[in-house]
Amino acid sequence: MFSEERTHQNVVVLTRIGVLLAIGIILPVIFHGLGIPGNMFLPMHFPALLAGFLLFNPGSAFLVGFILPLLNFLISGMPPFPVFLPMMVELGSYGGFAALFIRRCRFSPIFALVLSLVLGRAVFLLAQWFILGLLLGRKVSLLLTLQSLFVTALPGIIIQIVLLPILIRRIERGEAR
Repeated sequence: MFSEERTHQNVVVLTRIGVLLAIGIILPVIFHGLGIPGNMFLPMHFPALLAGFLLFNPGSAFLVGFILPLLNFLISGMPPFPVFLPMMVELGSYGGFAALFIRRCRFSPIFALVLSLVLGRAVFLLAQWFILGLLLGRKVSLLLTLQSLFVTALPGIIIQIVLLPILIRRIERGEAR
């Protein structure tokens, strides 16, 4: 049988997953409703990255990020087809890498975050090339994709690097009480 501690841990993980998924659905709806460009401020990326810092294993964190674009597409039609497909792999990678770097490699939160952002974008490039280019036969512009990932998204990246460590510390402090 499960010990009381193990049961508590499972409840914590499931609750966190539910809250992160809810945030990952609500934030983009708010952004789109207010006319704030999602590709600039990256509202789905926040809960995907948070999953990496708040969940106990990289697989759970990957899963949160992976299903967020699909859920948002099914609920709101955004991000549009087929854009959400490589985003599933990208956001899953953010969560998975962040959890791996924090839990297993014991990297500092800032280093884990920045490395996850860089690797997640590299994964997006590969996923976009494979899914959109090879599987769907669509033309993929490397220059436009790089501009979108690093120039257009720069405000969101900066906000993530500044706010996520603060938010994570506050959450962890609140749990320690």
